[in-house]
Amino acid sequence: MIVDVPAPGEFHTAGINQLYLAWKITIGAQQALTRIAAVADDREAVEDYWHSVQPELANAYSLIQQAMEMALKSRIATVSPFLLLGNPADWPGRGATEPLSFGELPTLDASKLVKVHNLLIAPPLDDAFTTFWEMVRRDRNRIMHSTSRTTFTASAVVLAILRAAKTLFADIPWPDRLLAQEAGQKYAIFGMNDHVYSEVVGEIGCAIALLAPAEAAELLGFDRRRHAYVCPQCFANAERDFAAGLPKLAQFPTKDAGETALRCVFCDAVSVVDRHDCEYPDCPGNVISHNMCLTCLREQDEQFSLSPVFLSRPPNELHDYEFVVGRDGTGRRDEYRSHRERAADDEAAIAYGQRMLDAAHLRVWQTVSIFQREGCSVLLEPETCRPIGHWAREDGGLIWHAGVLAYQPSIYGPV
Repeated sequence: MIVDVPAPGEFHTAGINQLYLAWKITIGAQQALTRIAAVADDREAVEDYWHSVQPELANAYSLIQQAMEMALKSRIATVSPFLLLGNPADWPGRGATEPLSFGELPTLDASKLVKVHNLLIAPPLDDAFTTFWEMVRRDRNRIMHSTSRTTFTASAVVLAILRAAKTLFADIPWPDRLLAQEAGQKYAIFGMNDHVYSEVVGEIGCAIALLAPAEAAELLGFDRRRHAYVCPQCFANAERDFAAGLPKLAQFPTKDAGETALRCVFCDAVSVVDRHDCEYPDCPGNVISHNMCLTCLREQDEQFSLSPVFLSRPPNELHDYEFVVGRDGTGRRDEYRSHRERAADDEAAIAYGQRMLDAAHLRVWQTVSIFQREGCSVLLEPETCRPIGHWAREDGGLIWHAGVLAYQPSIYGPV
């Protein structure tokens, strides 16, 4: 009697776990080099690095073959797991008199799995996959027998992972698969999962950078010939502390300057955006969502430098001023932001404060308090800085309140 007969889903899950582990090894190696290269520029050391991680990449490549083998067995097992068994003549004789575990029996050689699959499962796997499967299987055999002279690159291993995923694990998009896998990992189990979303987005961005343009388009739907932007949905889903490092994975379907529907290749969300120039002069972006530029990731209503600034004066004739804008906060406390400029005198500073509240992108702010800063910090030593007054939106216009401040450092604390 044959016992412990595996279910198709068990093979499938095992394959997913192996492919995921191959992905983590490979992307981890690439990202580690990226972090190191940020502080060290040594081409020879980079070559030595890739030589040092060859055992890791070889293991990852072997896992790809094992993952595909499990996926093929899963599909065959949906017809009958007993079709996976080898020649009955090789079975242990004691199976006729006592329970015999399925795992003790010889199974089909890996070289026959695609043939058996195509005899049983529709549609059959195409010739391109068969060639790919045979290549990976042979390379894996060379690795296991220590005869491989192949030098693995992160690009080649990632490409193999994504090809395997697209053909044999396509029931869930690969980005979603990664998120699901991360949700069950050791750190997430203990609630340490704030970084997970941004980490997985970063891994997809890393993979795209490793692929050729045609490969990125085929396997991840990303067109490297077009501009890309940070996805508003991914930015909202990522923990705020990690969101600033998100790669740009959202693109317009065409190069039309009037396009407003931005689609993300990671989360597949379509975000309707505004098309106008970013308020920051040093940013070429013109794609805005919920007040944020999706190119530079800066809030548009926090661009307080107005151009031209003040009348040109020699530096020794200018004085330091602090402009603290305020508005109603989402909680009990009002919200404030600080900006520093140099002006010739109080009159020029007052005029600049008025211009701030008149600017279209700053009309969400309701007040601007003005201090003169002579060698001090208004936020650290407010009693040593001279208050000028504040502008406030009142009755549909701007009213100047001389000597009275809307922002009180002693009440609201540092900005």
